[in-house]
This record gives sequence, C-alpha cells and structure tokens, in this order.
Amino acid sequence: MEYEIIGKIGESGDDNCIKESSHFEQATEFLSQLTTLLRDQVTTLVNDAHQIETNNDDDTKQERILANLIDLINPYQEQPFLLDPHLENMVKPIIELLRTYIKTTNVQGFKFSNDAQSKPDFIQVPKKIKRLFILLYYMMKIRGYKTIVKFFTHEVSDLEPTFYFMAAQNPQDYTGWETRYVLLIWLSLICMIPFDLKTVDSLAVAEENKFPLMNHMIELSKFYLKATGKERDGAAVLLSRLLTRRDIAELYLADYIKWAQDDLGNDKDVFAIIGILTSLCAIYKLGQRQTLLPTLESVWPCLNLLEGNQLFANNALFRKMFVKLAQRIGLCYLKPKVASWRYQRGSRSLKDNLEVLSKTTNIDPSNVHQSLENENDDDEEVPQQLEEIIEILLNGLRSKDTVVRWSAAKGIGRIAQRLPRELADDVIGSLFELFSENTYTNNGVLELSAVSDHTWHGVCLAIAELARRGLLLPERLSEVIPWITNALKFDQKRGSHSIGAHVRDAACYVCWSFARAYAPEIIAPYVEELANSLVVVSVFDREVNVRRASSAAFQENVGRQGIFPHGIEIITTADYFTVGNRVNAFLDISVKIAEFVEYRYHLIDHLSKQTISNWDKSMRVLGSKALHNLTHLDLDYFINNVLPFLIPQALSPEAFTRHGALLAIGEICLAWSNLQKDDKSWIERHKDLIMNIANIIESLPEKVFSDFGSEVTVQAAVSHITSLAKAGWPVTDEVLKKWKSIVYDLLSRKDEVGQEIAKHAVEALVEQYGIDKSEIDIKGFTLALGVIPYNKIPECLDCAIDSLILSTKIQETKIWNDPETRRNAIISLATICKKLGNSIKRVISKPVFDKIINAYFMGLEDYSTDQRGDVGSWVREACMNGFSEVCSLITLLDLNESDCEPWLSDELSIKIFSNLLKQSVERIDKIRSCAGRILLEFLYMKASSGDKEVYLFNLPDREILQSILPKDEEIYWASPPDLYPKMIKLLTLKEYRFNLLVGLVIAAGGINESLVRYSSSTLLDFANKLPITSMPLKDSSLSLLDFANELLNIFHQNEKQDRISIPLLEVLDLLFESGTLQKLDSNSFSFIDLFECVKKEFSGTRDIRKLTVCIRVLCGMTSLGGIVRNRSLYQLLSLLVHSFPKIRRLTADQLYLTLAGSVEDESEEILKIEDILVNTDWDSPVSQLKELRNQLYPLLGLKKPNFKTSNTNTTSSTS
Repeated sequence: MEYEIIGKIGESGDDNCIKESSHFEQATEFLSQLTTLLRDQVTTLVNDAHQIETNNDDDTKQERILANLIDLINPYQEQPFLLDPHLENMVKPIIELLRTYIKTTNVQGFKFSNDAQSKPDFIQVPKKIKRLFILLYYMMKIRGYKTIVKFFTHEVSDLEPTFYFMAAQNPQDYTGWETRYVLLIWLSLICMIPFDLKTVDSLAVAEENKFPLMNHMIELSKFYLKATGKERDGAAVLLSRLLTRRDIAELYLADYIKWAQDDLGNDKDVFAIIGILTSLCAIYKLGQRQTLLPTLESVWPCLNLLEGNQLFANNALFRKMFVKLAQRIGLCYLKPKVASWRYQRGSRSLKDNLEVLSKTTNIDPSNVHQSLENENDDDEEVPQQLEEIIEILLNGLRSKDTVVRWSAAKGIGRIAQRLPRELADDVIGSLFELFSENTYTNNGVLELSAVSDHTWHGVCLAIAELARRGLLLPERLSEVIPWITNALKFDQKRGSHSIGAHVRDAACYVCWSFARAYAPEIIAPYVEELANSLVVVSVFDREVNVRRASSAAFQENVGRQGIFPHGIEIITTADYFTVGNRVNAFLDISVKIAEFVEYRYHLIDHLSKQTISNWDKSMRVLGSKALHNLTHLDLDYFINNVLPFLIPQALSPEAFTRHGALLAIGEICLAWSNLQKDDKSWIERHKDLIMNIANIIESLPEKVFSDFGSEVTVQAAVSHITSLAKAGWPVTDEVLKKWKSIVYDLLSRKDEVGQEIAKHAVEALVEQYGIDKSEIDIKGFTLALGVIPYNKIPECLDCAIDSLILSTKIQETKIWNDPETRRNAIISLATICKKLGNSIKRVISKPVFDKIINAYFMGLEDYSTDQRGDVGSWVREACMNGFSEVCSLITLLDLNESDCEPWLSDELSIKIFSNLLKQSVERIDKIRSCAGRILLEFLYMKASSGDKEVYLFNLPDREILQSILPKDEEIYWASPPDLYPKMIKLLTLKEYRFNLLVGLVIAAGGINESLVRYSSSTLLDFANKLPITSMPLKDSSLSLLDFANELLNIFHQNEKQDRISIPLLEVLDLLFESGTLQKLDSNSFSFIDLFECVKKEFSGTRDIRKLTVCIRVLCGMTSLGGIVRNRSLYQLLSLLVHSFPKIRRLTADQLYLTLAGSVEDESEEILKIEDILVNTDWDSPVSQLKELRNQLYPLLGLKKPNFKTSNTNTTSSTS
C-alpha cells in the first residue's frame, strides 16, 4: 500500500530520505559465510554434536561469523522483500542440518511436565545448534515468520522428533529462547500435514480416543503461552494451527476454550492473559466458521470477564488483543460475505482515469446508485452480541495507544462489510458522533481545543477503512468531508509543543482511500475542498511525514480521479522528495503551486490565518517569508484582504500570534515596496493603510516589550522595523524615535540572537533615515556600529571607532563588563575596516589604525572567566579573525603604495605572528584551530607585485616555518599528540620563542589531563635533548640555558598572574623532578633569581593549588645545594607551621620524600628528621608544632632564625 509506505518513512521528522537498495547486495557474501558456518559444523554435529563444548578459538570464530551474518541482513528490515529471491538458499541448508541433528537426539517419548515438583531431565543444546536457531530467528524477525516457515521441512516423519526435541528444552535456559520460538513455529507448520494426526501418534490408543502426542503438544503450548518472551507468540501460533484442524477441534477445542475462560478469570499474570488472548485471536482468525460457531457461547464470557478488568487497563498489548478478539468473535457471528449494498466503483484502471473526462461529464451522479437503492438487504438476523462488540470497537477508537485504535478501525471495517445497510449506516453515524464530541462553534469557526486527539485519529482510521471497502456510501460524503478537512489541519497546543500530527496523517490516509474508492463523478463536487486542503498540508505542515503523506494522497487522487486541477504539474513539483525539506516546501514549492489561481488564495489564507499563529517560532518565521514570496502573485489581494486581517493580529494579546503577524506584515510590506519601485504614487493611494502599518509598533502596549518572555515580541518588532526601513516606509519623527528605542533596547540585551537581529535593523534604519552622532555611544551599540554605512555619515566614523575601542577594554563596572560586548566591538572594528575597503587609508589615519591593532593585541590577553567558562576565548577568537581580515587588507594596500611608509611594519607582523603561535598551542581546541588557520594564511598569503608574486607578510625564517608547517599537509590543530611535537620545533626560532613558550607552558601546566599529558611530555623531551649551552659556531641554536632564561623571563613578566605563574610552576616542578634544570651551572643561570620569583608567588597567598606546586618546586630546588638549598629549606620549614593543616601535611610529606630520595646512606640526623616528619601529627595546633619544627634546623645544618612575632596566617618571617 503506497500510502502506508509513505506514512511510515520519515516519522522521526528527519527531512533526509532513507537510502533504499534495489536488491540484496550482500547475497553472495552472506551465502559464502553461511556455507563456512555450516561446513565447520557438519563433521561435528552428526558424530559429536551432543558433547558440551568449551569456549575455544573455533567457538569464537563461529560467533564472529554469526554476528557478520546478522549484520548483513539487518539493514533490510525496511525492505525485507529484497531477500525473497535468496531465502530458499538461505533457509533450507540450515533446516536440513537441524533436521538431521534433531533426529539423532534420543528424546523420543520425552514427557514434559510443568509441575514444579517434577524435574525432567532436559537436554542441553550445544552452542553450535543454538547459533543456527538464532540465525533463523533473525530471518523471521526481518522477513516475518510466515514467509520463512515456508522453507521449513514438513514431512509426517518430522512431527514426533521435532515435538519431543521441543519438549526436552529447558524453559529456564535464558540463552535458548530463540531455539524454542523457532521450534514452536516449525511445529505449527508440521501439524498442518494433510493426514489424520491419529495415524502419526505412535502412542495413540485409537479405540479409547487417547492421543498422548496431541495432549502433550497442547499442554506444552499452554505452558509457553505464559512465557514472557517470544515463545508466547510461537505457542499461540502452534495452538491456533493445531486446534483449528477438524480432527483435533472435535476433541480438544471446547476444552481449550473452557480452560482459557477459567484462566482469564483467575490469572493475574499479564503475560499469561496476553498469551491466551493471542491464541484465541489466532484460533478465531484461522478456524472455519462451522467449527467455531458452537464455541461462541463459551468464548463470549471471556470478553465480559476482561472488559471491566482494571488490572491490565493500561497495558496496550492487552487492550489490543482484547479489541482484536472482540472483532474476530463478531466476524464469526456473521456469515462471511461481501455486502450487496456497498458502493462499487466501475473502472480501476489508472489509464482510463487519466483520459480526458469528456465522457464522464454527461453522467448523472444521481443514477450511479439506482441499482443500489433497489437492492434488498439479506434477511439474516444479526445476533444481539454484535451491538456490544461494536461498542467495544468504538471505544477502542478512543484508546490512547495507536495499535489499539488501528485494530479497532480495521475491526469496524470488517464487521460493517457483513452487516445490513441500515446497521452499517448506524455505525457510520456513531463515528460522526465521535467526531462531534466536545466540539463547539466560536464565531462560526469549529473549535477543536477540547476534543481528544486519540478519538479523532481512531475515527479517521475507521472512516478510511470503510471508504476503502466501499462501505461509506456517496451520500455520506457531504457529511464526512468537512470533518476530514478539519482533521487535515488538526493541531492542539500542549504547553511548549503541540499534538495532532498523527490525526493529520490519518486524515491523509482517508483522502488516499477516497481516491481508490469513488468514481470521479462522485468525488467531483468535493474536488476543490479536498485538493486545496491536501496542497496546503503538502507544503505547509510542520511534520515531514505528514507533508509526504498528503503529497501521496494528492498524487493518488490525481492518478485515480484525474479531475484535480493542474494535478500532473503539481505532483511533479511537490513529490515525495521535494516536500521532505520544510524550507524548500515553504519558500519554493508553495510559490510554484500558487501560480495556479485555484490554489493561490487557499495557500495565502492558510499562511495568514494558521501558520503565523503556530506555536513553533520557526514555522512563524517561515510563514512570513513564504508570504513575502507570494505577494507578487496578487498584490491587490494582500492589500485589501491580508494586511487588514493581520494588523489587528499584530496587536493580539497572544504572544505567538503577535510575533507571527509582525513578521508577516513586515515581509509583505517589503515585497510591496519592491513591486512599486516604478510607481511613485502608491504611497498616496494607500495612505491610510500605510499609516496604520507605521503606527503598529507605537500602538503596542509598553508591557509587551518589558514583561517576562518579551524577547519574542521584541525580536519580532525589530524584524518588522527592519523590513519597513528597507522598504523606505514613510514615518513620523515620533514613530521613528519609538522604533529606534526598541532597536537600541534589544541591542543592549544579553541575547546574541536578538543582537544579530538588531544589528540588521540599525543598518537599515541608518541607511534609510540616518543617525545622530549622540546615538553612537548608546550601551549595547557595539555590534551595530560595524554595519553603519559611514560613507553617508563620515563625521561619525572617528566617534564610532573610539567608542568601539573603549568597549574592547575590560571595565570595572560589572553592568558594562561583559565578554559579548568586547567580542562584538572587536567584530565591528573589523567590519568597519572591511566596508571601507581600499579607501581605508583615506578615511582613517594611521594613529587610528594603530589604536585598532592595539585593541586587538589587548583582546588576545582577555582570559576572563565566569560561570560559563573561559568567555575571554570569544574575544580572542574575534581578535584573531580581525587580524586576518584587517591585516590582509592593509598589507595589500601597503604593497600597492610602496613609495609610502607601510602601516603594517615587519615588527608588527612578527608580533602578530608570534601571538598567533601562542594561541595555537593553548588549551582550547577551537582557539587552536582558529589560530592555526590564520597562521597558515599569514605564512602563505601572496599577492601580485608587478610581474611577480610576493608574500604579503614579511616573516623571518619563513623557510623553516614552512618546512614545519607545510601548506599541503593537513595539520590537526585540535589533536594534541599530533600538534605539540610539531610546534615545539619552532622554539628554536628566537623571534617567536617567548610567546610560543608562554602558550606551551600554559598548556603543559593546565588542568586538562589529556592536554597536559601530551604537551608536558613533549616539552620535557625537548628540554632534555637541548645542549646545556649554545654551540660556538651556531649562534642561533637553542640551549638549555637559553630555555631556562626564557622561563625566568616569563616569570618576571607575569608576577602574581596566576593564569601563567601556576602553570609555569608546574613546568618547573617537572623540570626539577626529571633532573633537567640540575644540569645547569649556578654560575651561568641565576637560581637565586628563580628562587625569589617562587618566593614572591607563595608569599601571602591562600590558594591551595599554588601553595602545593610551590612546595614541590622548593623541594626540587633543595637538590641544587649551596645558598639556594638553604633558602629553600628555610621556606619549607616555615611552611611546616602554616595556618592550613593540609599545607603542613603536604610540606612534611614532600620534604620527607625529597630527603629520602637524595641520601644514599642515612645518617643519624637524617633518621631523626624522617622520624619527626613522619610521626608528627601535623593537624595539631601550630603552637604545639613550632618546637618540633625548630628541632629540624640544626639537623638540616641550618642556623635557627630569630623569629618575629606575627599575627598573620601565612608564613613566618625568616632571616
């Protein structure tokens, strides 16, 4: 069924089409691997199959093959029919092997018992066998058991071995459920053999009517009906096949119904109830009516028992099976026949329906059913139980679960097909009553807010089933079509979302059914209503599956009816694929369809009355843009009908409606002005309407711009203003002032989306109405200042740049100090330079340009953080992009003006490049990637100068840089293991060393574990390979001494800046721990200077992390000896009486580890020191610890200092 396929595809809302195959592409591979799997088992399964295997290489290999086989067929769950040509080769070899194995098992006559006291000796199925059953199960799962079972063997001799093998299965074996399920399905096929089963039962006693095999099969099936797994479904199938045989039904069916009735009344296990119901449904589906009629009196009480069962009322599967059983019983009460009164369409040929309808125009629709009216219903008496059954099915249409509603709808269709006309008409009338439940009319419009979406969905499915079977007579169409058109636009808001997509989808199914059910002359009076409704849903529905379902229904009507206006043109435009993309459907397909006047106004009205008040903001935005695109088709209709309707909507108290109307009016007016460019009198002709539109914003109450949730209205108002400004709308000064105040208010809000909208509004307002110089300094104006057309107001440029540069600085006032403002200011400065283009040097002076560049350098040092993390990274990224945009422009102008002093000097280029290197090795992946991209631009960007190409930026050591950062090699800037070994090599280049090393230090001493691991190991390996001092003949080479001095230089320039000093201390700790810095001579490197830097860092600080790393560095410095050792020990001993117990403990631990690792032969003094450090409770009060601490001075060879009294909580003063 085409509709069902289209309805299911895309239910997730994904606009992408599912990739479909044309055949089973992996068939050869599957059969090859299957052959391998079977070949590995043939030799063992027959001779040694009953031995219990152990896990070995062969077992692992077979598990892998099985997994591969399942993976090969799993993708075909959407198109299982593609497997059909290969199923015989896939299934038969497995079945033959299993059949051989089963016959070798010695389980003949095995007696299964569900008695808890008995413990049958179940067989243990080898894993090799289970794997084959698992593969068969997956084939059934994908293609369906009814198809797969056709290839199973079903000889008479198979029955007893297969049954006893099934009976010998351990039901508690959770790994064998696939085996049990497949065996039950196999038995359901074998028991259909066309022989009396009495003759098959080797234990039967015919004269006593005792058939142990049948008894055992039924008892076994009853047991598995209560299983929680798939065995329950297999047992139901087996029972249905077995008990509907005439020879078995005579003996066992009545008893089974009695057993089912007793269990349904007493059992509280939901799985047992569902299993019994499933078996009854299958029995009443497969059995012959003559066989089942005597059982109806027995099975009817089952329905009464379950109807009021509240224990399982919320179980969807229970309710589905209950409704299905009611339907099957109802069908059994009625003779199987096709209603003589049903509507029968004549030709079903698509070819005939696509012909010109001149032949059908002369047919009188009133004569179509003249024979129908004369037909008399059968005189068959309808049982009283049918009324209750139909009531159950009608109530099933209200269920909250789709599977229940769908089953009830099909049941109504099937039963109505066997009812007399009057009774079937009553059923249809009941469906209409369900439609009308909880509906009311509001100003002539049917209000559906209180109705049940479940009921409407169920009724639509039932109507479609009736129409498809010809049971909905043509005279009823005038009643049903208005309900269906309402269902096509069914949408109920629920909080922040809506429900109704399933109702609209079902309504499309109804329209699809109409196309197949009725002749063109019957459907002709309703064509306009149906065609317009389907077209609207095809292009304007929110959900992709509904758009596609509507498109399929429209296509079916075009093909079957042939009377939909412009049907062929529309289905080629709005097909399954094109309507899949919502933006394309709204903005492109709708315009093409609206070119046909029959659909135009329905499309426009739907957008202006439905879409613009949709709960989804993106729908309202798309709706307004669609109206913009449709305006040119009939401008007068928009002026006279649409805009007068939308203006009051823009003042609506409902935020959604107000938002959509404001956007729509703006878009329509913009399109209107574009269409009237050559008509200078349009403003005068529509003066009143134009003034009404101009005054909309001023007419809105002030609270809609300031109340909670006002962002939506403000954004819509600003978008509205943008459109009117672009349209050059005539406004008064008061209106313009109001517009600007709203735009500026949105600019000042911390809403990035809103600021972007306001930016475009400012651009349009300034372009059309100008700007006052005093407005430049308005708070939040930073993003908008970049888009102002300064060619029209050059006097404002310097003021704007100064304001932007001021905004790039971190402010002391918190309300002004936000990273978004600084980032926006940086972006706007770059935007101004880009807009000025080649005229930049004529418009701004070099000092102003230098201030812009300095603002960028200052922004690269923005590492501010808040609860969102490193928000300063937004500023740094904007600065790097700014350097790329501005510097490339300036250097190109410098190149063309070689006789003038360049604005971007070589020193400035080097400074920019080294700062980019620093950012390229820091801790944030996104920043590294941005910096890396711009680094390569600076390194490789060229321009033509005369008859040759030259590099734009003059960078020292370009050849080395290009060899390390090649242009044709992809560099993974976000991957630390790939990046750092490459970038560390650039430390040999003196011009870039300082900034690059700062970046490496920050990364290596950070807190990101993976980043620290790769960057620190790379830095440590690099330092350990350096020569201690520079080679005499290689002045540019890097030595360990140069490296250490550079670290010391970083320390001096970043004192008390924890962002750099703490990572630097971490790196120093690594270098001391690895013994790298100990290689340096104290005469060549100033360790005293380094000690003083460390001392300054921890003096007065209460930062635990900083104190911790300082302790580790000081312990490392004790290994240097001399005065540095002594001063380090003095500081460490002072930390033993720090006010923080954690610091005292840490100092003692680190000092102990340092002394223990540095002394080979432990002297008496060392032992005493270790005893004090290890055995002292450093959590004790400081006053008790000072004496113990003082004992350490002489033991360490230190002179005890003269302590000064101090009330500080930090370290004591030492001499």
